[in-house]
Amino acid sequence: MSVALNVPPQDLQRTRGTANPELPGAKQRSRLVIVGGGMAGFGLCDRLVRSGIIDEYQVTIIGDEPTPAYDRVNLSSFFDGRSIDELLLAPRDWYAKHEIDLKTGCRISRIDREQKCVIDDQGGRHQYDQLVLATGSHAFVPPISGRENEGVFVYRTINDLERIREHCETHRVKHGGVIGGGLLGLEAAKILKDLGLSVSVIEMAPGLMPRQLDAEAAGWLKDRIQDMGVDVHLVRRTEAIIRDGDGLRIQFANADDLSIDMLIVAAGVRPNDQLAEAAGLVIGPRRGVVVDERLQTSDSNIFAIGECASFNEHVFGLVAPCYRMADVLAQRLAGSGVTFQGADESAELKLMGVQVATLGCPIGESPGGTVMTFHDDSGCRKLLMEGGRVVGASCVGPWNELPQVRQAIAKQSRLWPWQRKRFIRTGSPWSPGGSLPVAKWPGDAVVCSCLSVSKATIDEVIASGKTTVEEIASQCGASTGCGSCRPLVGELAGAKSETVVVPGAKAMLSASIIAAIASVAWLVVPPIPITDSVQSPWRNFDVLWRSDFARQVTGFTLLGLTSVGLVFSLRKRMKWFRWGSYGFWRAIHGVLGSAVLIGVAVHTGMRLGHNLNLLLSLCFLVAAALGAIAGIASSLESRVNGTFGMAVRRWRPRLSRIHLWVTWPLPVLIALHILSFYWFSD
Repeated sequence: MSVALNVPPQDLQRTRGTANPELPGAKQRSRLVIVGGGMAGFGLCDRLVRSGIIDEYQVTIIGDEPTPAYDRVNLSSFFDGRSIDELLLAPRDWYAKHEIDLKTGCRISRIDREQKCVIDDQGGRHQYDQLVLATGSHAFVPPISGRENEGVFVYRTINDLERIREHCETHRVKHGGVIGGGLLGLEAAKILKDLGLSVSVIEMAPGLMPRQLDAEAAGWLKDRIQDMGVDVHLVRRTEAIIRDGDGLRIQFANADDLSIDMLIVAAGVRPNDQLAEAAGLVIGPRRGVVVDERLQTSDSNIFAIGECASFNEHVFGLVAPCYRMADVLAQRLAGSGVTFQGADESAELKLMGVQVATLGCPIGESPGGTVMTFHDDSGCRKLLMEGGRVVGASCVGPWNELPQVRQAIAKQSRLWPWQRKRFIRTGSPWSPGGSLPVAKWPGDAVVCSCLSVSKATIDEVIASGKTTVEEIASQCGASTGCGSCRPLVGELAGAKSETVVVPGAKAMLSASIIAAIASVAWLVVPPIPITDSVQSPWRNFDVLWRSDFARQVTGFTLLGLTSVGLVFSLRKRMKWFRWGSYGFWRAIHGVLGSAVLIGVAVHTGMRLGHNLNLLLSLCFLVAAALGAIAGIASSLESRVNGTFGMAVRRWRPRLSRIHLWVTWPLPVLIALHILSFYWFSD
């Protein structure tokens, strides 16, 4: 069911700068009340501050937790020794500094839309001109008998973690259980492991992370987690939680009971939309407060962002979409016409030390897509292709090129057949060095996906004098979400422009230029003439093309030089061949290629020949020309930057691959040429 929200666009700003009735002629700031003191609510405040629009609003943010907004994404680090203050997204004095009225430990019980105010549970009234609902979500507990027993917890807030730790310490818990094998469940399992407990994970689906991973990737994740000593129980339907002495007993409908000392229920979350529903706002068919592309609810003065909002019948449950909503609403409050069109729900995190990522279109949700898979002892990687372009990816286990994969998905980059084969063979669609370091990314490339911070934005912050990750984060927010982009931000902050010295690069460049000139010469220089007089002095030179012996000498010399040049291919592909640097052998390959090209001119007198010889000559010249261009690109790769540098890096592997394809027929053609020479010779 879709709901049309017919709200005039001018309603968004109709109260900004209104006159104060008590002070005629004076201007008052528009009253903006944010209900919800979590990450989405803070994200909106942060963006209002950074955009400078905060001065036009009298902002009040109200949260029912006793602390200001904290980092829920890294909540498990609470058991690694991080204090509550260290988890805060901003201290209390940050709110005071920017004249934001922060109210914590205050629960809003009712919205009075007619009077345009919200009423808290102590009877306090808070007037608004615009109201933003950022009430988030709550832990979902299935209707299981015994869920209210002592020793049963949910995993959602700092208070939940404190209660779990206190219970484990006072009851000397040794074995903990987790209902739920998704993101929350595996994070909950991690905190129990951090407390020194043995852990059992219980999941109703046939695989872990069923919303994100396909069966194969889920199987890899299960194996890795079990290797860490965690018991994983799949396809388990929990019927009851029974108090059994000092512990608990989980009763399943389809398996034997499981005895544990305590239990965390992490079966998902549900939107906190009860306040909005009681106020008569439209609620989505799958819950959540219905918003349009302007993030307006069915009341033009009320907006909703984060996990409590339902956009196109979809509720977003990750921090990146919440921050994207905050971005859009902050810009609209500043007068922009930007709209919310959905958000990337990619997830990139470490679950119990295992890197897990799902990027772009979920694997399995593209009926016309093609999935390519690579796996080795370290993990499993998948790419989802549609129309030859990469639209999604997932991995279980390390994948250092995930930032480049994310960028390829954002651009829907085409992967050529050789890149797909390389991925299936090596786990990467790019040749070594073919994936750009973050310093070489385009400006519009997203570095921090949680906050949608582009490289250009970070570059501007660095140019303004912010040179540490912390300073950059405070300025633009990059790395303050899940933290997975922190190394990239650090790389940008510490990047210095310097030339990388590649062995043999100068020799390769010189040889490639010579080869390119020689290739062009074949097109413009006429064949070397053969004299028709026995008295001509030139007859002493054109013997090279008249004498079979001379032709054999030059021909076999060329064959020898070509064979030596092919050693470069062994250096690239044979693990046992590691003598000499890659750059050295590449330079030798280029020098020999140029020498062979000149030698062919001597061997043929610049004549292309006929029939088989013509085919051989053309194949050789095309291969030489492509090799020369690829050699020039390879030599310049470490010397150039900017757009040209990116183009060089993008085209160099393609040219090398085409050069290789064109070269393959040469051995057959050369063999036929030698055979025909001796077959038809007198």
